[in-house]
Parts: sequence; structure tokens; C-alpha cells
Amino acid sequence: MSTLIERAYEEFANNYPKILEKIRFYSNSINDSVKDKLKKIWIDYEPTAVNKSFIAIDGGEFVKELRVGTVFLTNAEAVYGEGVNVSAIDNEIKMGVFRPGNLAKERISEIMNILELSLALRNGNKAEYILMDGSLKKKLNNGKDVEGEEKELDEIINDENEEESLKNLILKSQILISRLIQNYDGKILWISKNSKGRELFGENISDITVIESLTENPGFTLPFVHTIDGKILAKNKEVKNLEGVEITSFYIRLEKGQRVLKVDLTGRIDDEGIKKIMDSLYSVSIKGYPYPLLKVHYDVKVNKEDRQRILSILGLNHMRGNSWWPNQFF
Repeated sequence: MSTLIERAYEEFANNYPKILEKIRFYSNSINDSVKDKLKKIWIDYEPTAVNKSFIAIDGGEFVKELRVGTVFLTNAEAVYGEGVNVSAIDNEIKMGVFRPGNLAKERISEIMNILELSLALRNGNKAEYILMDGSLKKKLNNGKDVEGEEKELDEIINDENEEESLKNLILKSQILISRLIQNYDGKILWISKNSKGRELFGENISDITVIESLTENPGFTLPFVHTIDGKILAKNKEVKNLEGVEITSFYIRLEKGQRVLKVDLTGRIDDEGIKKIMDSLYSVSIKGYPYPLLKVHYDVKVNKEDRQRILSILGLNHMRGNSWWPNQFF
């Protein structure tokens, strides 16, 4: 009897013509529905390297869910880059255990967000641009029904009430974003390589997928502007400053045939401003992606070996999910 994976291979082989036909059909459908609009908003542009200095920031996390709790480690790093020279200059790390609950992953994600924002605030004055991994919208999260004053991160992490803990983490993130924009408005670039945004074309697939499918040359889309909605903001004096702030978004490709990236920044920018940003990013581009962000991504990534080592240190790698926990918890 053949194994399940062998059967899967056979199915793929037998249905290859149908699968290929559907892929071509979907590709042609995309082309027919959006090509006219794409012609109007996509501008071919071959960037010229203009050396600038960058601070790039990213975070990583390791989460081990057990029956009786969640062990986590989250970190963030800031690197300084100019040309091909990129080096780490600052970092943050938090680790701990959350008791059983339903919001562990959400809280851990917000902790990482806070570490990244803290590094940006602390080091943003050391370079001409700050590169943040991910979209500004995602970093903001949703602060509806959240209110209060900022608390220390350790105090929030140690709060046994997971709902209140998450609310205070979101509040702190939004406060830090407000401070970051107040201090460095215009020099922060939020760069997404996997954006699922569909604002431009309204297709069932992402705008990035549409652009990558139908273009090849380096270039950019015309910018589009949206504002931060007060409904997603926490009730706090500093966070209030974010209401109505304009965010300009656009898509770029730095090198022919490479990936399309989405860029967010606060304030407005015209075509010439986008070209200047592309020229700056092109000076540190590796296969169409800013090398400082690539470097920091690999620095903070908790790989398989790291995970095994952490579990080994905690004595969890050869134990069942709940056997390490004190008996009184059962």
C-alpha cells in the first residue's frame, strides 16, 4: 500500500495539465481585470544608488505552548547600515512563562512590537532613515475599548489578567508609535515584503501579487493616502496625537525581476520623493531588498537549533507538555 505522500505525488502527476491550465486561467483573469489600471499607476524607474545611512529594526520570537502554560522568548535588534557595512548597535530581549490562557500569542507579538519601537526611539537619531519591518497598520493593532496610562513593560507582562495585559500592551505600543512619529516623522519607512493589502485593485489576491504577476522592471506605483482612524486608537493623551495622521503608501521594485515591496510613511510624498527613497534603498539593495533589514532579520530569527537549545536548558525537550510543571497545578 502506497504512503499518503506517494498518493499525493501521484495525484499531482495525474492532474498536472488541469492544474497548469487553471494557473494560466487565473493569471489571464488577473491581467484582463486590472491591466488598464496598472498602466495608469505603475511607473518604470531605474534607481541610481545614492548613499544614505540607515537604522534597521526587526524582532523575533520563540513560543512553546504546553498544556499548562506558554514559554516564550522575544527579541529585537537595531543595526546601523551605510553601503555594504552593516553592524548591530542595540538590542532588547524578554522571556518568561504565561499561565494557561487564550491570548498568549497575541501578547507575545505585542511584546516584540514594543521592543522594536523602543529600539527605534532610542536609536532613530543615528541615521538618515529608520527602516521598520512590517506595515504601520499592523503595528498599530486595534486599541478600541482600551484606555489608561502607560505602564512599565515588566509590570504588564507579569499581570495575571491576560485581557488587561493585552490591552496595556496595545496601549504602550500606540504610545511608542506616537512618540516615534513625533520625533522622526518623514524618516521612518515601514517596509512590508508580504503585504496582503488589496486597496489598489480590489482583487481577491493581494496588490503585491498583482504587480509581481504583471510587471518585471524596477519602478513604483503612484502613492495613495489614508489616515489613522480614531476608532482603532486607545484613549490616551499621547495616542490622541495619532488621530487623523496621514499615511502615504506605495509599492516599489528596486531591481528587475525581484520582489515588490510595500512602503508606508507618515505625511505626503510625490513621485520625486519616491524616486529619492528608491535611490537611497537601492544603495543597500541585495536582490531587491534592503540589506540592513535582511541582516537584522537573520540576527533575530530563532532557528531550529536555537529552539532546541532553549528547550534543553529548560529541561523540556524530552518531556511531555505538562510533566515539567509542579504537581499542584493539576
